[in-house]
This record gives sequence, C-alpha cells and structure tokens, in this order.
Amino acid sequence: MTDNDFGLTVEALNAAVEESFPSIYDMGLRCDTLGKGTAVVRWTFDDTRLRPGGYIPGPTIFSAADMALWFAAFTLIGVEPMAVTSEMSIRFLRPAQGADLLARAVVNSSSARRIVGTIELWVDGAPDRLVAVAQGTYAVPIQKSDV
Repeated sequence: MTDNDFGLTVEALNAAVEESFPSIYDMGLRCDTLGKGTAVVRWTFDDTRLRPGGYIPGPTIFSAADMALWFAAFTLIGVEPMAVTSEMSIRFLRPAQGADLLARAVVNSSSARRIVGTIELWVDGAPDRLVAVAQGTYAVPIQKSDV
C-alpha cells in the first residue's frame, strides 16, 4: 500500500537508492516509512561508526536529515535522483547516543522548482527528546519540456 501519487513503496525506494547511491546505502541509512509529503529515515545503530564518547557523529545526523527530505520530495515528484539539496540548516539540540537514529521530514511547501521541508531527529525510543531539527530546500530539476 502506498500513500503517494507515484505508488512508491519503502522497498522500491530502498532498492533504488542501493543501486543509484550505494555510498549512502552503505552508511546504514534506509527509508523506514513514507507518506504523501513525508518520510522517515532510519540509521541503524553501529558502534563502529561512533565518535569518541559513543556519540552518533554530526555528519551522520545531517545525512539522515538530508535523505529524509529527499525521500519526502520523491512522494511528490517521483523518484528523481537529480533533485538536489539547494539549502539545508541544522540545529543540534542534544547528544545522540545508544540507539538507531530516526529522521522525519515533512514537506512545508512545494512548487515546480523547489521543495521546502522541516526535519526532526531523535534516537529510537525517545521521539519526545529531539537530538536535532533541520530545515532544507530541494531544487527540482527542469524537465526538457519546461525549457
């Protein structure tokens, strides 16, 4: 069952990312859930990829936020690998430790050229204790028929 205009499933999206963007897939980032204009990404906890002190690294947290918004955009425009981040800001609120990291993106605004969204991040089991919040914009590629 899908909740988007493109029949996009979590399984199909994860397979597409594994094929087209294997380095992100190798980081342990996966789409967990999809809905129209929303997506949740999960980073599977891996203690070999932690910072000293057992912290999930900032670049991993940022990547999860970025991927969540990318996936949420796909629910509105279809899988478009050339949709690219044009702006992303993040605020780290507290250390992320000890469990899978989750990032939920919600699209706030979309047009033919850009998609803007907000992302909340937390460790599994503590959705009320955000570790970071982010906001970003994805540029939608111009289709040849649009030129």
